Amino acid sequence: MEKAKIISVATGEIIGSLEEGDRIIKRNTTEYLERTEEWKIENFYKGNIDEIVEWIKDLSMAEKAFLFSIVPYISYEDCHLQYRNKKDIDIKDMIEVTGLSKNTVYSVVKSLKEKDILYQGENSSNRQWFINPWLFCRGQRLNKVLRTMFKNYKIRVLGGKKWADIQKND
Repeated sequence: MEKAKIISVATGEIIGSLEEGDRIIKRNTTEYLERTEEWKIENFYKGNIDEIVEWIKDLSMAEKAFLFSIVPYISYEDCHLQYRNKKDIDIKDMIEVTGLSKNTVYSVVKSLKEKDILYQGENSSNRQWFINPWLFCRGQRLNKVLRTMFKNYKIRVLGGKKWADIQKND
C-alpha cells in the first residue's frame, strides 16, 4: 500500500509521509482542543433540549419538580431509575428523593406514565421505572428495549410521530 506524501506548499518538496493510523488535524481543531478540556461525562445526564422545550408548557410545576429531582438517578444505557449501588428506585424512594407528598408523587407518576415520559416495568422480583430517553438519558448508547417500552411516545420535535413509526435511519 502506497503511503500518502506530505508536500510543502512553498517548495513542492516531499517533507514526509502519513503512516498507517496517522490522521490529519486541521488548525481550527487543534486550537479548539488547546482551549477546552475533557470532562468525565459519567457524572452528567443529557437532556434533549428541543423536546423538553416542547413539553415545558404542558407539564405542571409538580411534574417539573419531579423530573428535575429524579433525573440524577438515570442509569446508563437503559434509562432505568436506580441508585448508584444499582438498587431500584421505587415509589417510596421517589417521595423521599423529590420531597413531594405521597399524593403528589402518585398523581405525577400517573400523569407522566400517561404522557409516556415514565414507564413502569417489572422484572422477576420487583417493579422498575424508566424515563423516556427522548427527554433524558446517560451514556452514549441506548438499550433497544427502550424503543419498545416507549413505542407509543409521540415525539414532539418530529411533529408527533410515534417512536414506533420511525425507521432506524430517520
